Order: sequence, then C-alpha cells, then structure tokens
Amino acid sequence: MFCEAREKMRKRITLKKKSDPGQFSKPYTVKGIEFPHALCDTGASVSILPRVMADQLGLQVELGSKELFTFVDCSQRNSGEIMRDLEVQIGNALVLVDFHVLDIKLNWNSSLLLGRAFLSTVGAVCNLQTNQLCLTLIDPHVHYNPIPVKKPQTSSRRINDPGIIAPCHSGAEYEI
Repeated sequence: MFCEAREKMRKRITLKKKSDPGQFSKPYTVKGIEFPHALCDTGASVSILPRVMADQLGLQVELGSKELFTFVDCSQRNSGEIMRDLEVQIGNALVLVDFHVLDIKLNWNSSLLLGRAFLSTVGAVCNLQTNQLCLTLIDPHVHYNPIPVKKPQTSSRRINDPGIIAPCHSGAEYEI
C-alpha cells in the first residue's frame, strides 16, 4: 500500500498557474449600426440588452418576462421585457438572439452581453490554453483574442468593510 502511494506521488505533475486571460468580446452589427464589443460570457444564462440601446435602435420589445437579475454589487433588476429574435450580425452571419432588456447604464466597451444560448448557437469553442475563442459555425478559421481585464484599484479596506464587493464578477462591466 505504501509503495502504491509513493508511485502515485512520483507520477503527479504540477501545472503552472496562469493569470486571467481577459474578456472575449466580438464586434457586431444591429440594424446596420456597427458596435465594437459584445461580451461573450460563459457565466451568463441569458443575453442582456441595455434599455437605452433598445430605445436608440427603435426596437419593439415584448412584455412578459418576470426574471429577476442580481448583479455583483447585490443590486437587483427585473427584466419585464424581452426582445425576441433580434438579428445580430457577426462576420457574415446573422444570428437570432433573445435579449432581456434591462435598465442598466450602457458601457460601450461591452454594450451587449451574449450568454450561453448564443454561444451554443454559434458553436463557440473557448480555448483558455491558447487564449482564443472561435465561433465554429460562423467561421472555424477565425480565432478571437481576449481583451485584457482592467485590474481593480486596491485599497487598504478591511475585508468586512461593506464597501467591498465580492470578487465573483463574471466579466460584465455594466453599471446600475
């Protein structure tokens, strides 16, 4: 038994720790208007469209969603509205996406949040070893590199300070 344990210890490998690769975002077009970044978020179960953007694009939204979203700062927003089958152009492909429309501040660096349903639809393959994202059903030969994550400024606050936000943020940079 001791020999088996020692043999397992000899075969064990230690992997080198890597840093955060960044955020995967894509340029896209909606209603003929080009936008530089749509955040591809593997941690999001839905896709989110800021209300101000829906209004500026003149989109007709439907009532009916009763979903409640909780953000990293513990604030909550009701969706209330859904934009179904919005045509989002990425590369030469049109992708129909259902968006929850939320009253959140628009961040032009990541104006749309594209969740797992979108990523599944386009056949997204996220390779964190090479730090590339490929939308295989749009173009299997195009690989996108991540945008570096901005590091939050550190301060000398104590951990039990109520101003500290839990570091469970999935990458979306939306403000409420």
